[in-house]
Amino acid sequence: MNGKTCMTCQASLQADDRAIYMKLVSRTAQHFLCIDCLGAKLSCGREPLEKLIRYFRESGHCVLFR
Repeated sequence: MNGKTCMTCQASLQADDRAIYMKLVSRTAQHFLCIDCLGAKLSCGREPLEKLIRYFRESGHCVLFR
């Protein structure tokens, strides 16, 4: 685990995967979950997380999504 792959499924991570994990779980995280695994962990699925990412990016107030 090197912060470039999901801790659970080993999928390659994108910047949004890391950013939403840091926003919702731990700002100091070094290891991450992909959006699908994070959605499963939070029992909400992928779509609500994608909506949050869109919201944070459009708001321009969160430095993680710039």
